[in-house]
Amino acid sequence: MNYFDKDTVVRLIETAVIATLALTLFVGLRGRILLFAQWAGLPRLALAPVRIVLRYGILVVAAALVLGLWGFQLGTILALLGSLLGLVAIGFVAVWSVLSNFLCTFVLVVFKPFSIGDEIELPVDNVKGRVVDLSLIFTTLQVSPEDTVLVPNNTFFQRVFKRRAGQRTSGLGDQLRHRTAAATGEVS
Repeated sequence: MNYFDKDTVVRLIETAVIATLALTLFVGLRGRILLFAQWAGLPRLALAPVRIVLRYGILVVAAALVLGLWGFQLGTILALLGSLLGLVAIGFVAVWSVLSNFLCTFVLVVFKPFSIGDEIELPVDNVKGRVVDLSLIFTTLQVSPEDTVLVPNNTFFQRVFKRRAGQRTSGLGDQLRHRTAAATGEVS
């Protein structure tokens, strides 16, 4: 009794090979990107968007290959994907401010215009304080013993600010690495 003809068996084997390669790349790429971040001295969070796009891009390509292998029209799949990407683009516009702050955090960590402990003044906004924290969206300034101000990270690319080095400073990358280690339970 033959349940499958020769073409079906070949397609099943090809599907298994594509799925195996895609999953191997999907899992292996995470470790490689984290090793690169460690080698480059970057916090893990700095390469998170790159890692996500690459890993899930591999799965999308693999799915398209498998569907094409089984007779689905790639043109139809691409049209559907185009529609989905259009919806995603509309969603990105809706959350542009958050994405802008996230990307600006990456630039702040790489180019280090200020450090934890430095005093920052934004003259246009009449804000002055000591940098006490950096998150993916905000930089926290201690403006008085009782008050802090959260400044969106993209502000540092839209306005002039003054910086005075503090007595005890630590890099923004160190701050994010410490934050990441605390969140994952790792000990530095």
